[in-house]
Amino acid sequence: MRVTVCCGTCLENEEKLAKTARAIGNALAKNHIELVYCAPLAGLMREIVKGVFEKEGAVTGIYPSGSFAEDLPPIVTGSSTYTEFYTDTREEQTQQLLEMSDAYLVLPGGFGTLEELSSVCTFLTLGPLPGKPIGVLVNEGLKDGLKPLLTMFEAWAELPETLFFLSDVESLIQRLAAKGSGKECLAG
Repeated sequence: MRVTVCCGTCLENEEKLAKTARAIGNALAKNHIELVYCAPLAGLMREIVKGVFEKEGAVTGIYPSGSFAEDLPPIVTGSSTYTEFYTDTREEQTQQLLEMSDAYLVLPGGFGTLEELSSVCTFLTLGPLPGKPIGVLVNEGLKDGLKPLLTMFEAWAELPETLFFLSDVESLIQRLAAKGSGKECLAG
């Protein structure tokens, strides 16, 4: 199973959020879920990748050609797996992210994170990705303001079964895994 993580690349004195990001990476690897991402390896994303590698999990990076070259992960040791894909445009990159993943996880971020969430929601409601779950981590860095914002859009009515908000990392990862695989979930 693969999960695309949408999050910010800046950590401004967010030590607790960095620990949460590392815990997410650990939980993904522990549950045999491959991380898929498309950002520079900085901030929250760096911590998530470190967490996955700590538990010898799998990571796939999708980059527009020529972008983020200096930010790619260090050489992976142990039984961790790292794969890179390159695309010609940002649009192709987004398409790859959407198609490659079984579920999506949203953490605090900026406009890029919001754009990625919007693309996923658009493809779920209008395109070829019905039923893929989207989990949003609600904590110190991502307050409850996102849910009221999303409810302003008409398409919200089409997402309640696939879009969910949780504050507990383990429950969030388990629910993504269960919904992404089509199995029942006891958590969350």
